[in-house]
Amino acid sequence: MSASTAIKDRLKDLNMTQMELAKKLGISRQNLTNKMTRDNFSTKELCQIGEILNFSLVLKADKEYVIEYPR
Repeated sequence: MSASTAIKDRLKDLNMTQMELAKKLGISRQNLTNKMTRDNFSTKELCQIGEILNFSLVLKADKEYVIEYPR
């Protein structure tokens, strides 16, 4: 699963919009949409998103991520 797909799935689980996530990240909705479309996130951004959405993405192989939830 790509990082964008994992983020979209988690947003859906939390009933949160991309706009709400963008606001919490301090970026525009358009900027977040572009990152999601390109699946282009820095490690720092993925960590921030994980903190906001209460999960972490673990890179398994070639841009394939697995969602891990805290216990």
